Amino acid sequence: MEKWKKDYLKGILKDYPKMEDYYLERKEKLLFHTKETQQHAYANTKNKKLLISISLDRQLINLERNRKIISLCLDNATAETREIIELLYMNNKQKVNLDLVADQIYLSKRQVIRLRDAFFEELAEHLGI
Repeated sequence: MEKWKKDYLKGILKDYPKMEDYYLERKEKLLFHTKETQQHAYANTKNKKLLISISLDRQLINLERNRKIISLCLDNATAETREIIELLYMNNKQKVNLDLVADQIYLSKRQVIRLRDAFFEELAEHLGI
């Protein structure tokens, strides 16, 4: 797998614990924008703006899609793979590396890399990249 794909997947996985917050924040921003734009539209009908509906907002759609796909891949993964992914990318408390993760779950570094890469392949396939 190319380095850019791995980096992209790592970024998505690091954001996974916060995706619900991002989703709600974006939805609230759209709702606020809609209310503000409606007030301006009543005051000045010549300057009508095109509103993006919440259901069609691309960022919201992508956040929800990514969250569902990551959840699906984590559900399909083995317990060891889930633990590897959570320790490496979803743990905000401490910095960890492959050696530390391998020691914590009693596998070799090579096995950790193999399980992580298999998870990345499945995630990339589901995301269509």
